[in-house]
Amino acid sequence: MKQALNWRLALYLSLFGPAIGGLMVLGVFPEGGERFAWVVATAVCAVVIARRTETPMRHGALVGFLSGATSTLVQAVFSATLVSNNPWMVERFADMPEGFDLQFFIFMLVPFIGVASALALALVSLLAAKALRRR
Repeated sequence: MKQALNWRLALYLSLFGPAIGGLMVLGVFPEGGERFAWVVATAVCAVVIARRTETPMRHGALVGFLSGATSTLVQAVFSATLVSNNPWMVERFADMPEGFDLQFFIFMLVPFIGVASALALALVSLLAAKALRRR
């Protein structure tokens, strides 16, 4: 019999997403610096999921999707602040055609980032569970 999803754990762990998204909006990270925050968040989530659940892939996928989607959603909602606090983004999108709407573009990325994050955290959670079970 499969273990039910631990929704409380999943919701707590998925708070890394809006936190990192908010820090990105505030301009805390230099260009490319949020990657390191995601690596730390992924490692922490994977170890917690591996230790506290019997279904690491399911929990990892749920937490990954919620984290990735909410992080991107926060950035989309506050895209004007995101751009004003991250001048390198203006440079990166300077060559876009006239009429390019950055906010719409970020909104369109929400499901894709969510799915990519779900796949990544599910895999890392599974690997963490296997590594912890060997001990």
